[in-house]
Amino acid sequence: MGVPVLILGPSGSGKTYSMRNMPVNSYGLIECEKTMLPFRGGKKFARTKEFAALRGIIKQYADVYKTVVVDDFGYCVTDLFIKHIGDKDQYSIYKNIAAEVYYTVEFINELPSDVIVYITMHTDSDAFNNIIPKLMGKMVNEKIDLLGMVNVCVLSEVIEGEHVFIVDDKPPAKSCGIFDTPKLPNDLSLIDKGIRDFIGGEE
Repeated sequence: MGVPVLILGPSGSGKTYSMRNMPVNSYGLIECEKTMLPFRGGKKFARTKEFAALRGIIKQYADVYKTVVVDDFGYCVTDLFIKHIGDKDQYSIYKNIAAEVYYTVEFINELPSDVIVYITMHTDSDAFNNIIPKLMGKMVNEKIDLLGMVNVCVLSEVIEGEHVFIVDDKPPAKSCGIFDTPKLPNDLSLIDKGIRDFIGGEE
């Protein structure tokens, strides 16, 4: 099974910036909104907001790279919502969004076991002020528990002016014991190495 990993954080928290130390030939990048990267020497990328096209590109990249980054998955959700905003059955919009998100994560699960797909998203909060992925509100979250579909969720934050990754001890961050510390530098290559070492140890 492929490994879907959520990276959650508000704008400016370093979700995209964390790729700066990844060798350009080590991963495939799909941008769902941006047209440029926030660091020099960045990876050339594919760009789409459509779920079906996104899954197709992920598959193509997974045949070449062991690491794929989808940045920012939430814009696929927004795009689908906007395209159907005039529909008479507004309830069906949320069902369609939930279905596409579910199908995409399940699609990633069916990839080879050494393929990791990082899914960056903005954050939202529920009625109890818990941090959750931004999925167009309560109606989608009632239909799909995206956090429950992944084993690793990373929070991207700025603490005292420093960009960091939270991998444990602050929900919804979780890492299944992969990392020895709950906080890491904002560096996707460290996350990738940790997960791969863990996967290799399991095998």
